[in-house]
Amino acid sequence: MKKNICILFCHLALLSFGQESAAKSKLIRGFVFDNSYYASIPLPAVEVPIEIIGMGRKTKTDNDGKFEIEAKEGDVLIIQGDFIKTRKVLITDKNCYEINLGTVIDTYPISFQSKKAARQNRRFYRKLVKKLMEKIESGFYNCLD
Repeated sequence: MKKNICILFCHLALLSFGQESAAKSKLIRGFVFDNSYYASIPLPAVEVPIEIIGMGRKTKTDNDGKFEIEAKEGDVLIIQGDFIKTRKVLITDKNCYEINLGTVIDTYPISFQSKKAARQNRRFYRKLVKKLMEKIESGFYNCLD
Protein backbone atom coordinates (compact mmCIF):
# COMPACT_ATOMS: atom_id res chain seq x y z
CA MET A 1 0.00 0.00 0.00
CA LYS A 2 2.79 2.43 0.90
CA LYS A 3 4.51 1.59 -2.36
CA ASN A 4 1.37 2.39 -4.37
CA ILE A 5 0.88 5.74 -2.60
CA CYS A 6 4.52 6.66 -3.19
CA ILE A 7 4.23 5.85 -6.90
CA LEU A 8 0.99 7.86 -7.13
CA PHE A 9 2.64 10.95 -5.60
CA CYS A 10 5.65 10.64 -7.91
CA HIS A 11 3.37 10.57 -10.96
CA LEU A 12 1.37 13.54 -9.72
CA ALA A 13 4.56 15.50 -9.20
CA LEU A 14 5.74 14.74 -12.72
CA LEU A 15 2.40 15.73 -14.21
CA SER A 16 2.35 19.04 -12.36
CA PHE A 17 5.77 20.00 -13.77
CA GLY A 18 4.58 19.17 -17.28
CA GLN A 19 1.95 21.93 -17.29
CA GLU A 20 2.58 24.98 -19.49
CA SER A 21 1.45 28.45 -18.63
CA ALA A 22 -1.02 30.23 -20.94
CA ALA A 23 1.57 32.87 -21.88
CA LYS A 24 4.70 30.94 -22.74
CA SER A 25 7.88 32.97 -22.44
CA LYS A 26 10.94 32.39 -24.60
CA LEU A 27 14.52 33.57 -24.81
CA ILE A 28 14.83 36.58 -27.11
CA ARG A 29 18.23 37.34 -28.66
CA GLY A 30 19.26 40.32 -30.66
CA PHE A 31 21.81 42.91 -31.65
CA VAL A 32 21.72 46.67 -31.14
CA PHE A 33 23.57 48.96 -33.57
CA ASP A 34 24.08 52.70 -33.84
CA ASN A 35 25.51 55.01 -36.49
CA SER A 36 28.68 56.98 -35.98
CA TYR A 37 29.98 60.03 -37.74
CA TYR A 38 33.33 58.36 -38.42
CA ALA A 39 32.25 54.81 -39.33
CA SER A 40 30.87 53.79 -42.71
CA ILE A 41 28.64 51.07 -41.22
CA PRO A 42 26.49 50.86 -38.07
CA LEU A 43 28.55 49.87 -35.02
CA PRO A 44 27.48 47.60 -32.15
CA ALA A 45 26.06 49.58 -29.25
CA VAL A 46 27.86 48.62 -26.03
CA GLU A 47 26.26 48.54 -22.55
CA VAL A 48 22.87 49.77 -23.78
CA PRO A 49 20.11 49.11 -21.19
CA ILE A 50 17.15 47.03 -22.40
CA GLU A 51 13.99 46.48 -20.37
CA ILE A 52 10.62 44.81 -20.83
CA ILE A 53 7.89 47.35 -20.09
CA GLY A 54 5.83 46.41 -17.05
CA MET A 55 7.79 43.26 -16.22
CA GLY A 56 10.90 44.65 -14.56
CA ARG A 57 13.23 42.36 -16.51
CA LYS A 58 16.38 44.19 -17.55
CA THR A 59 19.59 43.44 -19.39
CA LYS A 60 22.40 45.23 -21.21
CA THR A 61 24.16 44.64 -24.49
CA ASP A 62 27.66 43.16 -24.39
CA ASN A 63 30.76 44.37 -26.27
CA ASP A 64 29.36 43.00 -29.54
CA GLY A 65 25.98 44.71 -29.13
CA LYS A 66 24.33 41.34 -28.36
CA PHE A 67 21.60 40.85 -25.76
CA GLU A 68 19.42 38.04 -24.42
CA ILE A 69 16.27 38.42 -22.35
CA GLU A 70 13.32 36.24 -21.35
CA ALA A 71 10.07 37.58 -22.89
CA LYS A 72 6.76 36.46 -24.31
CA GLU A 73 4.91 37.38 -27.47
CA GLY A 74 3.21 40.76 -27.11
CA ASP A 75 5.76 42.19 -24.65
CA VAL A 76 7.45 45.48 -25.53
CA LEU A 77 11.21 46.00 -25.22
CA ILE A 78 12.34 49.53 -24.49
CA ILE A 79 15.88 50.57 -25.30
CA GLN A 80 16.85 53.83 -23.66
CA GLY A 81 19.85 55.40 -22.05
CA ASP A 82 22.15 58.38 -21.97
CA PHE A 83 22.95 59.85 -25.39
CA ILE A 84 20.68 57.46 -27.32
CA LYS A 85 17.23 57.82 -28.80
CA THR A 86 14.56 55.78 -27.02
CA ARG A 87 13.34 52.85 -29.10
CA LYS A 88 10.44 50.45 -28.48
CA VAL A 89 10.23 47.01 -30.08
CA LEU A 90 7.16 44.74 -30.00
CA ILE A 91 7.99 41.06 -29.46
CA THR A 92 6.42 38.87 -32.14
CA ASP A 93 6.96 35.23 -33.03
CA LYS A 94 10.59 35.95 -33.99
CA ASN A 95 13.41 34.87 -31.66
CA CYS A 96 16.11 37.25 -32.91
CA TYR A 97 15.99 41.00 -33.51
CA GLU A 98 18.33 43.48 -35.17
CA ILE A 99 17.73 46.97 -33.77
CA ASN A 100 19.30 50.09 -35.25
CA LEU A 101 19.16 53.10 -32.96
CA GLY A 102 19.99 55.56 -35.71
CA THR A 103 22.49 58.25 -34.86
CA VAL A 104 23.73 58.41 -31.31
CA ILE A 105 24.13 61.93 -30.01
CA ASP A 106 27.85 62.77 -29.88
CA THR A 107 29.07 64.16 -26.57
CA TYR A 108 31.73 66.29 -28.28
CA PRO A 109 30.77 67.80 -31.62
CA ILE A 110 33.38 67.52 -34.35
CA SER A 111 33.87 71.30 -34.54
CA PHE A 112 35.18 71.35 -30.95
CA GLN A 113 37.75 68.60 -31.48
CA SER A 114 41.31 69.37 -32.47
CA LYS A 115 42.54 68.11 -35.83
CA LYS A 116 44.81 65.63 -34.05
CA ALA A 117 41.90 64.21 -32.00
CA ALA A 118 39.71 63.96 -35.10
CA ARG A 119 42.51 62.10 -36.94
CA GLN A 120 42.90 59.68 -34.00
CA ASN A 121 39.14 59.07 -33.92
CA ARG A 122 39.04 58.30 -37.63
CA ARG A 123 41.99 55.89 -37.26
CA PHE A 124 40.33 54.16 -34.30
CA TYR A 125 37.04 53.77 -36.18
CA ARG A 126 38.79 52.41 -39.31
CA LYS A 127 40.33 49.63 -37.19
CA LEU A 128 37.01 49.01 -35.47
CA VAL A 129 35.16 48.78 -38.79
CA LYS A 130 37.77 46.35 -40.12
CA LYS A 131 37.26 44.02 -37.12
CA LEU A 132 33.50 44.40 -37.43
CA MET A 133 33.56 43.52 -41.13
CA GLU A 134 35.43 40.30 -40.30
CA LYS A 135 32.69 39.36 -37.82
CA ILE A 136 29.95 40.22 -40.33
CA GLU A 137 31.58 38.10 -43.03
CA SER A 138 31.93 35.16 -40.62
CA GLY A 139 28.16 35.33 -39.92
CA PHE A 140 28.40 36.41 -36.27
CA TYR A 141 25.62 39.00 -36.61
CA ASN A 142 23.20 36.82 -38.58
CA CYS A 143 19.79 36.43 -37.00
CA LEU A 144 18.65 33.01 -38.07
CA ASP A 145 15.19 31.99 -36.86
